[in-house]
Amino acid sequence: MTRMKLIAAGALALVALLGLPGVAAAKKHGSKSHKHGARPATARDRNHDGLPDKWEKKNHLSLKVNQANRDQDKDGLNNKGEFESGTNPRNPDTNGNGVNDAADDADGDGVDNLNEVDEGTDPTVSDTNADGTPDGAEDSDGDGVTNGDEQSAGSDPADATDDGSGDVSGDTGDGSGSTGDTPGSGTGDGTGDTTGDTSGDNTGDTHGDTPPSGGGDHHGEPHGDG
Repeated sequence: MTRMKLIAAGALALVALLGLPGVAAAKKHGSKSHKHGARPATARDRNHDGLPDKWEKKNHLSLKVNQANRDQDKDGLNNKGEFESGTNPRNPDTNGNGVNDAADDADGDGVDNLNEVDEGTDPTVSDTNADGTPDGAEDSDGDGVTNGDEQSAGSDPADATDDGSGDVSGDTGDGSGSTGDTPGSGTGDGTGDTTGDTSGDNTGDTHGDTPPSGGGDHHGEPHGDG
């Protein structure tokens, strides 16, 4: 009886030993499976403003409010633009070259950081879409004027209706208005004054004063004396 118990105990121990690797493998596999199914690591953004918390902390920006459109250093480039340009949101002239970060051209493509952010190109890459044409020579809004030329003209490279011609047309319109004033003033004064004085005064003096004076003296006095 004792011998049978020993055999049974040995068999159970053998089964247990054989099952351990499988259990361990299952646990190991489950661990990998969980890790594989986890969300990929991304930059944390607790205030959902499009700026990574790590970048905001580094630049002493609050994580409690949206910082994207704020401009703490008053350089004309908001924090979202500073992040995309690789500039310091607390320093208006990050590289100290005398040009504020908004007007600076970090990638040297002929378009400043502010306009690159506005037109959706990368301020740190000279050829954002890698088509062999620098961003300054591209025409982002398809109006026939390059981004660089629009910047020089002061128009918006992201707005096809703003190509710089609107201001010129406006000035021409003012010129036409001035022309309209000249004919009205000159013609009206000249005709009214000259005609009125000549016809009224000269005619009245000649026919009104002369006949009564001459006729009265000539015909009245001789009859009275006779």
